[in-house]
Amino acid sequence: MFKHGLRSYIVLTSTVSLFFGCAVNRTAAPGPSLEISGPQSVPENYDYRRGRSYFSAPSLLPDTTAAMKTAGYWIQKHLYPDKLILDVSGIAILNASIRARTGVNADMSAFPECVPGKTLLDSLRGELRHFRGGCYYRGDGSPAGDGFYAQIEENMDLSGVSGEISVRYAYIVHNADQRLLPVAEALNKLPFDADFDELQNSSLGTGTPVAVLHTSRDGKWHYVFSSVSSGWVEADKTAFCARNEIEETDGKDAFVVVTAARADIYLDPGLTEYYDYARMGDRFILKQITSSAAEVVLFCRNPDSSLKRVPGYIPGDDVSSGYLSYTPRNVIRQAFKLLNTPYGWGGMYGEQDCSQFIREVFSVMGIKLPRNSAAQAEAGVLLAGDSTEAADDKAAWFSRKVPGGITTICLNGHIMLFLGMDNGRPYAIHDAWAYRVKGPRGEDEVRLINRVAVTGLNLGEGSRKGSLLNRIKCLRMIAIERP
Repeated sequence: MFKHGLRSYIVLTSTVSLFFGCAVNRTAAPGPSLEISGPQSVPENYDYRRGRSYFSAPSLLPDTTAAMKTAGYWIQKHLYPDKLILDVSGIAILNASIRARTGVNADMSAFPECVPGKTLLDSLRGELRHFRGGCYYRGDGSPAGDGFYAQIEENMDLSGVSGEISVRYAYIVHNADQRLLPVAEALNKLPFDADFDELQNSSLGTGTPVAVLHTSRDGKWHYVFSSVSSGWVEADKTAFCARNEIEETDGKDAFVVVTAARADIYLDPGLTEYYDYARMGDRFILKQITSSAAEVVLFCRNPDSSLKRVPGYIPGDDVSSGYLSYTPRNVIRQAFKLLNTPYGWGGMYGEQDCSQFIREVFSVMGIKLPRNSAAQAEAGVLLAGDSTEAADDKAAWFSRKVPGGITTICLNGHIMLFLGMDNGRPYAIHDAWAYRVKGPRGEDEVRLINRVAVTGLNLGEGSRKGSLLNRIKCLRMIAIERP
């Protein structure tokens, strides 16, 4: 069981056509409960609704060792850890190919100035219709009824969408959740399933440029597009600017990229006046850098909602001046900086899910992967990809000298970073919520991981869902085809 977020995203083609309402990665409804003989035979942690028992996974996961939880263990196994996989020009070609194949990660400065209102309305109504047509529960455990949705629809102000929308432009000035409906309250598929808010689409970091298409009736929410996703964000976390201020700074300015799992942002060079935090892979225009801190351009908000630029300061140890070289060593080291960080569906609680984990790691090298795991499975060079093969046959995929650190392992609804082989078995690092094992009654038991972890691909073997290895859809090397 590997939960994932990001259910809708935009597609910007080379001609900057705009498509809305792409529904992807929606979680399947829970299956029927198992037949049970009586309460005395059921474990205390048995979930009748899902037909499974839940347990915490051990700190040291099956078939792993303590040494495996270090970057160096896998770097030593690599045949060419310091080989430059792609230089700057190669990465530019890779990013262009990803954009062409998946339709995401377009330059926001190329976003169209006008958008048909009907297109937006169809998307907004479709999302509302999806939730109304399902069975969802509010934070207090009660079903979300007509009254709940009616209030949301009223606040969406659909009648206020004009026939032709003049796009406004803005920056995210504080880390913001991106929601599928304009409400902060969670909706869950099961009562009190707090870790999986179905309204959470993604999260946007401070400094993210966005296009604003609509505002809620109460003025508290904007419907925005980033380069990889769309949804509602709180209005007070945005600052409006002119179209020409939406910058793609690659090659135009000196910049730093965050290399820490998180980096604090301060408003003073003494690093005492806290502003917010940045995530791995976030980049900032650099003004100057010292041994203690990098002074960067920080996008903030004036009282009238307009953009202001102020100096910001990030500890020097948490950033790199320019991108890191794209080598297996650097990718593996960055991935292990996120080891044991909590899982966060769609970026909930400021954490990351499986696809955001992969995206953050490669962002440090300047590689712009999509936000969604299904789209990420289209990025790079296909090494193997027959999902109908048996687990033993898929194991043979890894005997073909699959390179660790630069290869993604793609499943339906999940994605992992391949690390290497150990005793003939493939291993990966990934952000996982749980895995299943076969219980004493033949039923599936769930072991909650809820963090970035190193696992063997035999994890889940014997369960009804099968092992990770058996569920692989394809292997992709994050590189470009050589002529």
